[in-house]
Amino acid sequence: MDARSACRSSIRRSDTEMQHLIKLLERDQYIYWHRLKDKDVVRDIFWCHPDTVKLVNACNLVFFIDSTYKTNRYKLPLLDFVGVTPTGMTFSAGFAYLEGERLNNVVWALKRFRGIFLRRDALPGVIVTDRNLALMNAVKTVFPECTNLLCNFHINKNIKAKCKSLIGSKHAWEYVMDAWGSLVDCPSEQQFDECLKKFEMACSPWPMFVDYVNETWIIPHKKKFVTAWTNKVMHLGNTTTNRFESAHWALKRMLQNNLGDLCSVWDVMNNMMTLQHTEIKASFETSTHVVGYVFKKTLYKRLLGMISRYALNQIAAEFERVHYAGKNPSTCGCVMRTTHGLPCACELSKYVLGCIPLDSIHMFWRRLNFSDQGLSMFEVSIKEEIEIIFKRFEELDVCGKLMLKSKLREIAYPDQNSMCHPPAKVNTKGAPKKSMNRNPRSTKRDPSYWKYVDAFHSVQNSNSSVRHSVSSSYQPNPRRIMPMLDQFQSFIQDFIDNIVDVKPDRNCGYRSVASLLGMGENSWSLVCNHLLKELDKFSNDYIKLFGGMDRFKELRMSLLVDGLTKVNMDKWMDIIDMGYVIASRYNVILVLLSQQQSMTFFPLRSQPPTDSSVHRIICVGHVYNNHFVQVYLKDCCPLPPVSLLWSRNCYPQAKHWPTLYISRMQHYQSFMMFKRDYVDINED
Repeated sequence: MDARSACRSSIRRSDTEMQHLIKLLERDQYIYWHRLKDKDVVRDIFWCHPDTVKLVNACNLVFFIDSTYKTNRYKLPLLDFVGVTPTGMTFSAGFAYLEGERLNNVVWALKRFRGIFLRRDALPGVIVTDRNLALMNAVKTVFPECTNLLCNFHINKNIKAKCKSLIGSKHAWEYVMDAWGSLVDCPSEQQFDECLKKFEMACSPWPMFVDYVNETWIIPHKKKFVTAWTNKVMHLGNTTTNRFESAHWALKRMLQNNLGDLCSVWDVMNNMMTLQHTEIKASFETSTHVVGYVFKKTLYKRLLGMISRYALNQIAAEFERVHYAGKNPSTCGCVMRTTHGLPCACELSKYVLGCIPLDSIHMFWRRLNFSDQGLSMFEVSIKEEIEIIFKRFEELDVCGKLMLKSKLREIAYPDQNSMCHPPAKVNTKGAPKKSMNRNPRSTKRDPSYWKYVDAFHSVQNSNSSVRHSVSSSYQPNPRRIMPMLDQFQSFIQDFIDNIVDVKPDRNCGYRSVASLLGMGENSWSLVCNHLLKELDKFSNDYIKLFGGMDRFKELRMSLLVDGLTKVNMDKWMDIIDMGYVIASRYNVILVLLSQQQSMTFFPLRSQPPTDSSVHRIICVGHVYNNHFVQVYLKDCCPLPPVSLLWSRNCYPQAKHWPTLYISRMQHYQSFMMFKRDYVDINED
């Protein structure tokens, strides 16, 4: 390894990094494009192996596009294009190093990728991505005729992570995820609305989770991952980015670290693609010459050696369905025909006593060599372009001729360019981020959101099991000093686990609620929108609760904030009235704590789940008489009494909410007997 490295260094000693990279690309006849910023600094660069161009044009139905990180010393994201062959193998279709993942960069890379398709009628049919909005918009812009599917695996992981963060019980997680799986696997568009209603009913105790699923996934993207729609496109069974993840793993295993320059990274990629192409050619040879015993039947006689063994295996598996699917298309579903371009069970039933005709197989499965792409049909000539350039050259003055000549020299002598590699990115924003991955040289990506959630629950479970075995002689750490703790009753201070401030911009009440609900304080305007919908939907109930239309209109107007105009005092949150709306809209128990008055708001309409572990309690603190903060209470802490207005206006099925917390409210009242500085807002 050291000898090879020394040899490469001696070869590159007289070249700059970019000159040597271009020399390597030219030597192996790569297809490549680049663009610059600040005259000479590389901004984005795309390259593609010459044999890959043949594969891309032959295997043009399904591609996977996504970025990976930690592959080079410049910290450039690597946009990777991956395809699938008729033999079921994965191949790298192209690579692009981008200065960033903005829409402009991604569109440029996708246009370069589109440029390697030689026929306009043979562009990709399906592109599978993650929910990367810039990438999805770029796909829509550059490949408007193709179908963009979203990775089912990553969607499920994100749904499960959100489920765990909003729902307390493990049994409830499993129940909700089963309902989600039934919704995603809905077989037809006609049944989808019914399946969605069943899912929403199953998740009715957790409206925030239902809103997240609807607003983030179902409404904008259902056609990209729900079976009812994905079974209508030819995705060849690829509805996840697992192939893509496998390709990344193979690349990073060969890279070994993230400190390589663009030349060394290209060298690894080139070796990887050479191995890929060797294995793909071997799989083509196997399909054309080696036949398994199971296929030595009359049924497959016309297909042997003409289509891939992978396709034969798919047909053989589908043939097992013939005995119960029969000739009825409604029973069969014809999914194999629409998603793979292969005969489905009801078609195969016609050939039980005969042979499957070759023309019933999609052309994709018959392309079993690199050269059978019809590329020889294209006669490429630059005669017309050379004549135009020469004519233009003759018409220019001396300065113009020198400029055009310099541009032509860049094309004629690409390895003599003056390009500079991109500068190494330096993090200038605060302290380094904490990560599960501690090795700075590692190519392993930072954990996703759902991995952090899984890790958190794993730690919580392990802590709960250890807690029971800890010796009773263990002395807890002294209580840490918390800001604004003196703004609450002295007896409740021991039951406060943490106090978290929010931005004091007159929206602090809604900011605190948004953050406590897990949406982040910057989502305060979304909370206002949710509460406005709650008031409008149950207007009669709230008009009665607030004592008339005038107060109802005041509260409704206070929620009409666009986030841009200055917030006046009449827009400040009045939690004494708005507490009922918050608890009912989000199906949570809302606790208000302050020096002057404290109370508990229960949902007005919902029936409390019998398992109190799935209940969610959030606490807002009112401090300095003009500011709201987040308060985190310890388990089983005392709760202030419920407001009298709640018991007068709640629905019959909701009356049992306080029953489950009587002991905790009595505990609170026992403290009040010793210090009567509490003001009951319900007293006349």
